[in-house]
Amino acid sequence: MAALESSIRALLRHSDQVKVVLEALVVSPRNGAGTPDPSQESSSRSQIDDARNKRILAVVSHSDGPNTQEEGRYVSRCTGVESGRMTIDCSKSLIIYPDSVFILKWKPAGRAFDQSDILRVFPIFGDFSITMAQVRSSTWPTTSQSSPGLISLTIKQGDIPGLEPLTLCTQHVQTLRDVLAECKRLKEIADAPPTSAPPLTTFSWLAPYTSRRVPLPALFSVPQDLRVARKPLHTRLSAAFAGEAGDDFSDIVRIRDDWIRNRVRETCSQGKLDLKIRIGTFNVNGSLPSQDLSSWVGGSANQMDPFIPPLKDISPLSMGEVAKNPFESPAPAPIPESEPKPAALGEKDPVHTDAESGPDLLVLGFQELDLSAEALLYTTSTSKEEAWYTAVFAALGPQAELYEKLASKQLVGMLIMVIVRKELKSCFSEIKSSAVGTGIMGLMGNKGGTAIRMKFTPRATVEAKNPGPTVLTFVNAHLAAFDEMVEKRNADFHELVKRLQFDLGTVVQEGAAAPVPVTCNIFESDVLFWMGDLNYRIDVPDADVRTILASEEWAETRYESLLPYDQLKSAVRTKKAFDMFSEGPITHFPTYRFNAGLLKDDLGYDLKRRPAWTDRVLFTSGVFAPIRQLSYNGHSQISQSDHRPVSAEFIVEVDLYDQPAAETAADKLYRQLNGLEDAHEDTNARINLKIMNATVNLGKVSYKKTVTQQVGIRNIGKVPCAYRLVPIDPESSVHPDWLKVEPMTALLLPDELMYITLTAYIDNESASRLNIDHKELECTLILHTVMGKDHFIAVTAEYVPTCFATSLSRLTLLPGAVRSLKSPSELLAEDRAINAPREIMRLVNWMMSDINLENVFVSPADETVVDTIRECLDTGAEFPFLPTKDDDKAPIAFGQTLVRLLDSLPEPLIPVQLHPRCIEITSRDEAFELLTTVDAFPPATVNVWLSVTAFLHFVCESSADPEAKAKKIASLFTPVLLRDTANSVSPVGRRNFLLYFIQS
Repeated sequence: MAALESSIRALLRHSDQVKVVLEALVVSPRNGAGTPDPSQESSSRSQIDDARNKRILAVVSHSDGPNTQEEGRYVSRCTGVESGRMTIDCSKSLIIYPDSVFILKWKPAGRAFDQSDILRVFPIFGDFSITMAQVRSSTWPTTSQSSPGLISLTIKQGDIPGLEPLTLCTQHVQTLRDVLAECKRLKEIADAPPTSAPPLTTFSWLAPYTSRRVPLPALFSVPQDLRVARKPLHTRLSAAFAGEAGDDFSDIVRIRDDWIRNRVRETCSQGKLDLKIRIGTFNVNGSLPSQDLSSWVGGSANQMDPFIPPLKDISPLSMGEVAKNPFESPAPAPIPESEPKPAALGEKDPVHTDAESGPDLLVLGFQELDLSAEALLYTTSTSKEEAWYTAVFAALGPQAELYEKLASKQLVGMLIMVIVRKELKSCFSEIKSSAVGTGIMGLMGNKGGTAIRMKFTPRATVEAKNPGPTVLTFVNAHLAAFDEMVEKRNADFHELVKRLQFDLGTVVQEGAAAPVPVTCNIFESDVLFWMGDLNYRIDVPDADVRTILASEEWAETRYESLLPYDQLKSAVRTKKAFDMFSEGPITHFPTYRFNAGLLKDDLGYDLKRRPAWTDRVLFTSGVFAPIRQLSYNGHSQISQSDHRPVSAEFIVEVDLYDQPAAETAADKLYRQLNGLEDAHEDTNARINLKIMNATVNLGKVSYKKTVTQQVGIRNIGKVPCAYRLVPIDPESSVHPDWLKVEPMTALLLPDELMYITLTAYIDNESASRLNIDHKELECTLILHTVMGKDHFIAVTAEYVPTCFATSLSRLTLLPGAVRSLKSPSELLAEDRAINAPREIMRLVNWMMSDINLENVFVSPADETVVDTIRECLDTGAEFPFLPTKDDDKAPIAFGQTLVRLLDSLPEPLIPVQLHPRCIEITSRDEAFELLTTVDAFPPATVNVWLSVTAFLHFVCESSADPEAKAKKIASLFTPVLLRDTANSVSPVGRRNFLLYFIQS
């Protein structure tokens, strides 16, 4: 019986308790007394054994809070409305929540109950009664002479129209006595005479059980918009601060829905399935396929003629042995013995995650498929589309027999095609497409986008008999051209986001004259890929771009040097476009613009067009379908267009879960949390959080060292509650920049204990301020209980000062090591400042000793040695490392410490405003003259610059190839000594300025 009580308890909300549980029978036909008809004796044994006749009777008590009685709670009572005003009787009235008898379907002990198992509910108040009678033993067979007889009980509740009496039978006499006693006790409480005004009776607490189904949000039908889902939950809540709770009603709904969504998927997940997807984009410049596309389509070249026969001489759908028509293959060819047969999704090896195997899904986007004027008028031309289909299947080689077309969408020159493994085609459903033009007049299809949306549903498994779907969306776009049109490209992106919609059918709404169409946007997906010729350029002078791409001295840093100037990267950083997307590391040459004629440079780029990474593949996804990128490549060998195609390969980790089980779990959780938004009615009684340790001392916190502690929070109330952290006022942040708090908001069930993690970390920005302000760190976190009161957590720590992230001017005013400074009053006067920071000079002097410099600035450093060196700089202690040629580890660590110290300076060594003058320098003499004659260079800057560059010159001269060494060191130190976070000055000019000082 205990197991049965536990199962029923799991069905109930946290405010409701099981008092008594009784196993019983409902049998038919019955006579007027409620006892079985003797004429049915032959069937009585089968009725007892039939599980369909078994019932569970449960006496359930409702408690509105820890400080209230079972029957209800006191509230102010409305006594009438006069002249438009409500009159309140402050003497309080008692609201009655009648306890009830639940009748449920029978289930074996340990089996979970759900709402559909509740057959009837009898509230215990007013005309409620239970009568009992002995059933004649001759009527019912018993298993033994010692078996007890049957007792019938009839439950009535005449106060509720339509609630017919119910008669049950049971053999559990003692438990039946407990039921009668408990019902009598609860009935006496409910019938007790009121002490003041008549009580108000409400059945609201029964609504979650008696309603046929609690309405659920669309947790599974349409995925949450990724622009919302990827934002931290606390950023989606209303504006609130201490004393101003904000919109608690809306906040609690957001917190509740997010909690249920995550809890359901976590508890119902049966693991992950890896879906391998290959994405390709190619601006074909109006050409027909004339080369082998295998490296782009399949990732490796097939052993076949690299050029496809000219399509004008043969039919696009009849290319001989090079490529048969993929759409009319009678049957897939057998897989060669050397290749393993692919497993179906849901089996042990569900998809083809081997790097050598082909993708499960191949999605290709084309731009400028057709440049003819007619194409603008007839946007669905298919002749070139079919030719490219044929070329793609030819590129698949022997693997082509394993694939077939799943979907496509064309708009003028933009085409997106989806090709799938035949064995997986049945896993894809509800395929939708959309197209939008943003070109001429903002509408024509010479620019714009095409998109395809589909559901991927894994095959059934033992654990997930009805797997839930994962929604995949693919966008192929062609944005505005020309270098200066970056804002138009950003605008095109937002226009496509707004106008690319998928038709999901229609729904009939109550009172509507006709069905209402239902649409969704591209972000209402689990996974979203965006490919195409996005046309973003590089904001660096043309000559510098070509120099960086072509020169060997830039070989190791060419991409890192140019990508900060990439317009798309800039748009993402500034949140002007694509800020919700990710992109894999770019390790290939720019894909635009090439020239097959004479007007080209040594790399083949058109002399009239600046090279750029115009062709891109971006992606974003929700928490339940993370993406892992395997590759991102440009394919320079395919040279038939002025663009080079780009490919990217991904693994999408599809969540495997049983959808009916998830919906049932969500239904149960919503019942448990039903009414959570009404908890404000009695704050003290209903919501009660306890902070286990409201004062936290993090101890000493050092530069770039993590310190973590946890704060326990327990829900000691009887109802679920949620919290959020809020700032003290609208102008403040929730916590200081040196502290991170997780989670910022959460929901706790009754008696649930969770922990907030406090992490202190001092980065350059916070250290540069703390080095000046104070050593003590303190803040008060305000934990607002949604619908309840505020709690406070006091956090303190002691900051350990460092010379890192300290300005040059302040370093020259230190009388000794930074840790020895007790107060700002000890700083040296301006006229007594030292010539250069002693910390930098200590590093340079140590490395100017007789040591091995060959691997300095080349090999990675030992972090423990770097930490030791930094500690010596901060404390003034002697270095524990003796300069010697036999030691290679210490010099590398000293070099790395110098780079990090210079890079941590709040301002670059060479002020940004002087960078334009630096890049105009054409000789070493001019460089020295500029450094010594311009007033904007403080003396400390000049001294540090000369000391550091003299040491770098010494390192270069110690090398076997001084010139090559100088160029490598210049590539490393230019972004440090001439830092340009605004990316306003050419990297080539800044690097040349540094080379004047370190080259011979």
